[in-house]
Order: sequence, then structure tokens, then C-alpha cells
Amino acid sequence: MRRHAIRPRAWLRRAALLVLLLAAWLWPWLARAAAGPAGPIVRVDVGAHQPVLVGQQVGIDVTILAPNYFLSAPEFPPLAVPGAVVTLPDARAVNSTETIDGVAYAGIRKTYAFTAEQDGDFRLPAATIRVTYAGDDGAPREGSVTLPLTTIRVGTGGTGTAAAGATAGRRLLPVARLSVTQTLDHNPDHGVVRLHAGDALVRTVTTFAPQTQAMMIVPPHAASPRGVRMFRADARLSDQAQGDQAQAAPEPGGTRIDTLTYVFERPGTYTLPAVTVDWVDPATRRPTSSEAPAVKVEVAAARNAGALAPGGPSAGALPGAGGLPWRTLLWGAVALLGVALLALLWRRLRPRLARLRQRRAERRRARAGGAEARLAATLRACRAGDAAAASQALGDWTRAAHGTTPAAWAEAAGDAALADAVTGLQRHLYGAVPVPSAWDGNPLAQALGRHARPAPQRRRHAAPALPPLNP
Repeated sequence: MRRHAIRPRAWLRRAALLVLLLAAWLWPWLARAAAGPAGPIVRVDVGAHQPVLVGQQVGIDVTILAPNYFLSAPEFPPLAVPGAVVTLPDARAVNSTETIDGVAYAGIRKTYAFTAEQDGDFRLPAATIRVTYAGDDGAPREGSVTLPLTTIRVGTGGTGTAAAGATAGRRLLPVARLSVTQTLDHNPDHGVVRLHAGDALVRTVTTFAPQTQAMMIVPPHAASPRGVRMFRADARLSDQAQGDQAQAAPEPGGTRIDTLTYVFERPGTYTLPAVTVDWVDPATRRPTSSEAPAVKVEVAAARNAGALAPGGPSAGALPGAGGLPWRTLLWGAVALLGVALLALLWRRLRPRLARLRQRRAERRRARAGGAEARLAATLRACRAGDAAAASQALGDWTRAAHGTTPAAWAEAAGDAALADAVTGLQRHLYGAVPVPSAWDGNPLAQALGRHARPAPQRRRHAAPALPPLNP
């Protein structure tokens, strides 16, 4: 009797264990079915160990994932963080695909550049990004993601030198190992540049900062010896290494090019001081500097200094001046007066010229950013077979000309061929299964030509002349 009473209880325990295992196995599917269809996802990754240094540029990767594929590229907004500089470099987005809980997602990643100007904890704003993607039935769907709470801790690591440089009124130093090179427009002869009085020497100093934007590089320290005038041109900034600098530093970074012109008025031997650039060593976290070496210059007398009339002093020499020609003094006074007038005129006209150049640049940007220019860029990308450029240009054109996305505009146009071409472009770029063949943009270009061609202007026909009243 006891054995018959124990067996049903053991069977019940085994059945309960099987039910629990089956429920655990089905739980992900049941949870996903209860939650409804999958939606877009956003991730934020800070590409540096915290705390970071003041002045150190940090990459912040923002990845947006959407089910199936994107119908248009999302617009990444600017991020404003008090006490820090946050920029979005003009670089192409990185596309990816992955599967999450059995759902295929397409991803787009952009990287922000974050540089703190002081110590403390910085929080990224909870910006909202709208997303247009394809549903399970292929129809367009609208969604949005909000950046999660992300905190970046910034500290000086105990030295306090980087922060002190910022708070003392000086410009913030970049935290990167800078390299400085220089070139001269005159080739040195055995380490010495040989010139004549009145000549000029152009010194070009190039500074490269790895993993740092060019705007963060401080201007170099340059001086001129007594008796030498120095003129500094506006610096040229670039966020991509070029030329020899690109071969020396394959990693991305910023380049600053400063042009210094030295004018030597008197003969003699001069030494142009070394040009130094300040930065903070990321390893030791202490300020240091890089430099371009000093330049030695020997200046001889002017080429026409001894061109006097034969037989003695010039007939036009000024009495009591040791034979100094009065014509030289006269022309020198006229030249100085002319330079003073030109300087005064330039000082008055420079603000007006700057405003005129700014207006002209704004008009050029407006023309380049107009709807016609964006449509022309779309057609060029289609004919070239560049799917990424065509998608970006098509999205810009539809937003500027119609205020909507490419998929919504194609659907409203009522052209099946146009809708198929737009969908094919997005599936080629953002589809979960990559397409091995090259993209053919001719169908999309032809469809755009049918719907985006501007309406021809009607010519006004002159009214026929009235017949004479009294024939």
C-alpha cells in the first residue's frame, strides 16, 4: 500500500519539472508575442576608459538598429553639452546587420567627437532621433529612439596641469602626441639659408594631432629676431592627414598649417627661433611641446647697393649726407607714404570685404544646397552606381523639395516603377541580407526624370495686331 501511494507523487513531480522546462523554453517567444512587433533600438558607446582628461578627444558611437532595413538614413542631431565641445565629424556612416532574438536588424552608426573643457561629470542630452524603416509587409513605418542616459567622467588624474591651463585664461591644450614639421621656400646651403637685403623667406609649419580635430590644435609659438619683420597668414585646418603626413600617421587626425613670412631689411647673420606647439602627453598627463628646429640665415647686401655713377659720388647726392642720393630718400618717402595710405585704406575696407565674402559664400552655399542641386547630385550618383551617395542625396532632395521621405514621396507619386526603384535602393543598402551584385541606378534615374523634371515655362505669345480701322 505504501508503494502505490508514493508512485503517483513521483509522477506528479516529474510532470511539474517538464512543464517548467517547457515554459522556460517558450518564454522568449511568448514575451516577444506579448510585446508586439519589434521596433528600432539605439546604443551609445564611449570609446575611452574613464575618467578622461580635460582636452582629450573621445569618440562616442551612436548606433541605431531598425528591423528589416531602413527606408531613409536617420538624421543625427547636434549634441550641446555645457562645458564641453561636441561635434559630429563629416564622415560617412557605418552600416551593419545583426540578429537579436531571432529578428534581423539593420544598423547605422555615427561617431561624435567629445572634448571636455573642465573637470566634472558630463551627461549627454536625451535627444530623439526619428527613424523610417520597412515593416514585415514592406510598408514604411515611422519610429523614434531616444539616447539613453550616458555620463562621461572627466578628471586630470591628480596632476591638475591640463585643467589649470584652461582656467588660467589660456587656450585648452589638446591631449595628443603632436608632430611638427617645417618647409622653406629657399633651399639651405650647408644648413644656412643665403639671402640679400630686402628678400623674404617663407616658412611653412605643419602640425598633426592624431585622433584629434584640427580646431583643437593651439597656434604655434613663433618669434622673429631683431631687425626682421614677420607676417603670419591665416592658418589652414583639415581633419584628414594629407601628403607626407598621411604616410607618417595612417590613423585619422587633424592637421594645422601655419605660413610665416620673414622679411630681412639689413645684411647680417640671423637665427630664426624654433617654432613650438604645446600639448598634453596622454601617457604622463603632463604638458609638453613639439618644435620645428631653428633656421640660420645669412643676409648679404642688396643686389643694387653699389650701382653708383663712375668717377665718384652720384650727381644727385645730398650735400652733407656722405654722398647719399636724394632721389633714394625721395622715393623712400613716397614708398612709405604709399604704404601708410594702403594700410589705412585696407583697415577701412577690410570689414566690408569680409562681409562681402561672407555674403557671397552664403549665396553659394544656398545655391549648392537648393533642391535643384540636390536633385542633380542624386542623378549623378545614380548614373555612377554609387548607392550610398544616391540614398543620401535623394533623402536631402525629398526633404527640401517635398518635406517628406523618399519612400513616402514615391508612394504618393503613384508610380510603381518609382516605388520599386526606391525600395530596391534601400534594400540594397540596409537589407538584412547583403546583395552581392552592383547596384544599377539607371531605373531610379529614369523614374526621377519623369517626376522631378521642372515644368517648362510657357512663352507669352504676342497678341495679333488689330486690322486698320479704315482699310
